[in-house]
Amino acid sequence: MGLRLAPLALLAGIAVAVGTVAVYQWWWGLVLAGAAVLALVLATPPGWATRLPLALGFVGTVGLTAVPRGEGDYLIASTAQGYAVLGLALVVLCIAVATLPRPARRQSGEKPRSG
Repeated sequence: MGLRLAPLALLAGIAVAVGTVAVYQWWWGLVLAGAAVLALVLATPPGWATRLPLALGFVGTVGLTAVPRGEGDYLIASTAQGYAVLGLALVVLCIAVATLPRPARRQSGEKPRSG
C-alpha cells in the first residue's frame, strides 16, 4: 500500500509549494504557508513512499520557481521573504531525510542474499 501513496504525496507537496509561492510576499501569507507545509510534513507518516515524496515535490517546485524565467524575472524574489521560502524548503527536506526509517538489520546467522 505504501508505494501507491507516493504519487499522492508528491502532488500534495507540489500543491503546497504552489500555494506558498503564491502568497509568500505578504507577511501573513508567509506565516500561513510555513505553518501549512510544516503541519503537512509532520502529519505525514515518515517513509520512503510518504514523507520523502511530499518533501521532494515541495523542494522541487520551490527550486523551479527560484530559477530565472525567460523574461529575466523570478517567481521567488531575492528578499527576506524569498529567502525564508528557500530556507523553509531546506527545513522540509531535512525533516524528511532525518526521519526516514532505518534499514532492517540482518540476524547474525543469516546469509546475505545474492542478487
